[in-house]
Amino acid sequence: MIALSAALAVTGFGPVSAQGNYSVVILVVDDFGDVDLATLDPGQFGATDSCTISLEGQAYAVRGVSATPLTQSHGDLVTQQLEQLLDDLGASDFIALAPVDIQGVSTDVAAQRIVTAIEEHPADFYVINMSFAIIPCEYLQAFAQYEAQLLDSRKGKDENRYRNLFQRAVIFYNDTVFPAMSQRAQNLQDLDPLQTLFASLGNRAIPVAAAGNFGLDFPFWPGAWNQVVSVSASKGQGFHASPAWDKKSDAPLLDAEVERPGKKKRISNYGEVMMPGEYGSPGGAVSGTSFAAPRLSATLALYLSAVGPNNCRNANGGPALAYGNWNNLALQQAAQQYCPDLLPFLP
Repeated sequence: MIALSAALAVTGFGPVSAQGNYSVVILVVDDFGDVDLATLDPGQFGATDSCTISLEGQAYAVRGVSATPLTQSHGDLVTQQLEQLLDDLGASDFIALAPVDIQGVSTDVAAQRIVTAIEEHPADFYVINMSFAIIPCEYLQAFAQYEAQLLDSRKGKDENRYRNLFQRAVIFYNDTVFPAMSQRAQNLQDLDPLQTLFASLGNRAIPVAAAGNFGLDFPFWPGAWNQVVSVSASKGQGFHASPAWDKKSDAPLLDAEVERPGKKKRISNYGEVMMPGEYGSPGGAVSGTSFAAPRLSATLALYLSAVGPNNCRNANGGPALAYGNWNNLALQQAAQQYCPDLLPFLP
């Protein structure tokens, strides 16, 4: 049972000094490299449990997000990016970061870890930056096997094998994953302990989720829930995607050579807000929706530090930028349409 009341009771300034009116912590909910999915015992999960997995394991292997396997964990990379973004915004002294490792755990455990992080890092408001997808726990080992096969195929430059495995992976995500990602289910409530937690936090938190890197016309959950702002990835760096999304060509959403040399396909799933998704990390260039989401998270944290409880909300009580259609709006467009109060705080 998740101690939701504990999360809701946390108020006041803790270790964060507020330069604006309110203290803010960004929770970095990600894979910090402590869990190997292939070693998990499926028997530890219930038959109907859902589990959280890093979005970027499949991205590195399948989508060419990184030319070579990375030596750092994905969570460390995202944390480094957020540190740099907060420095760029002049906010590193009054917005704090807190890691939450969720790789390969059930969603009720993931929710409890977020609650614990809130208890351990008291602040007035939170941005919950998420770079994971939700799949049935029974598929964890199958997912790990796909990753290993895809990496072996890429290393061996076996294009035919790579293409076949890629197609299997897309089918795995698109047709097999449960709960199914669909607009019909978007407004349902209490589908998952994580969704229940986000709803309970109300305007004290803005959950932000990377949409995913499988070129689909919808985000993976948790991004598809109406309590969460889903973030797609455009080409480029910084805080502003340019030009606006063209539905016919899908420009400027991220693409890559994925089937054979010279042929490119979109890699970014659709989301509500489109942010640049390329990041020049200390270990080399990477890209993907989970490097787009931190740019929005940093911006929203700066906004929360100034306006606190007056942050704009949608008709269902969720964040205003979780507007319910995956139209890949650039940040300026999304703010103008759904949260004009955010405009003065845009970088």
